[in-house]
Amino acid sequence: MSAPERAATVVRLDARGCLVRLDEPIPGLAGDGLELWCGVRGRIHLRDRRHQKTPVAVGDRVQVVHSQEDRGAVVAIEARRSTLSRPAVRGGRVEHVMAANVDRVVIVSALDEPPFNPALVDRILAVVEFSHLEALIVVNKADLGTEPPPELAAYEALGYPTLLASALTGAGIAELRAQLGGRTSVVAGHSGVGKSSLLNAVQAELGLAVGGVNAVTGRGTHTTTAAVWLGLEGGGAVIDTAGVREFGLFGISKRELPWLFRDVAALAPSCRYPDCSHTHEPSCGVQEALLDGRIAAFRFESYLKMLESLDEQVG
Repeated sequence: MSAPERAATVVRLDARGCLVRLDEPIPGLAGDGLELWCGVRGRIHLRDRRHQKTPVAVGDRVQVVHSQEDRGAVVAIEARRSTLSRPAVRGGRVEHVMAANVDRVVIVSALDEPPFNPALVDRILAVVEFSHLEALIVVNKADLGTEPPPELAAYEALGYPTLLASALTGAGIAELRAQLGGRTSVVAGHSGVGKSSLLNAVQAELGLAVGGVNAVTGRGTHTTTAAVWLGLEGGGAVIDTAGVREFGLFGISKRELPWLFRDVAALAPSCRYPDCSHTHEPSCGVQEALLDGRIAAFRFESYLKMLESLDEQVG
């Protein structure tokens, strides 16, 4: 008699395989009977390997069979309702799904150490728009200064909620806890900005490892080395991801990019040409808005750099 299939969520991926959390416990399984290390059945493992880094992502809903002790196998992957993806390598055509089945991306930066980086925020926001997800911009380490980054006002004017917080002092943590409750969020940002520290402050039982910033390079140290799905006491879940140096754009064309910038998209209909790139064309509504301050200069700079990176990918 074959083993029954059981519904589960993928909560971690590493060299050992994928760790799943079962919807219902298995009697006699170690611990609480809910976690099982699984391999991936061959027909799934080989599926679309030319275009995806791995067939399974953290957050995936799967069907598994229990084989022995704490081991099992993923035998089916349910259709994803959403993904957060980037290229597996810079400029590559292989997709790395960082998280699946999420409602919102929590973009974490720092006020300082390392300094606030609007370019990375803009890149992640473009992917958020492309993936039809919600966004929350969190600036950690508010204890290191008295003024918020000036760019936050531009994000708020575009309708993106922002939050100043400090994992050290507890400022903003109650609001962040409320924002995370009842939905599935994925946390993304540079190394060293304090993503894991913030989540530990939200729920101490998570016990995530935390690091700091290299005093010589000014770059963060990697403490989260693999994405991990974490259930929250108030309901919902959060996926903590490894810090990134950069955030590539996967599956986005140059033609689509303007519509992923809310400020650019709002003014594009006023351009003379419907296929305006907003870089050199005459009677460009976006260029005119840049000159009179209706579009923030840092946002337009991000747009131009992304266009350039898409040129490199084509090449």
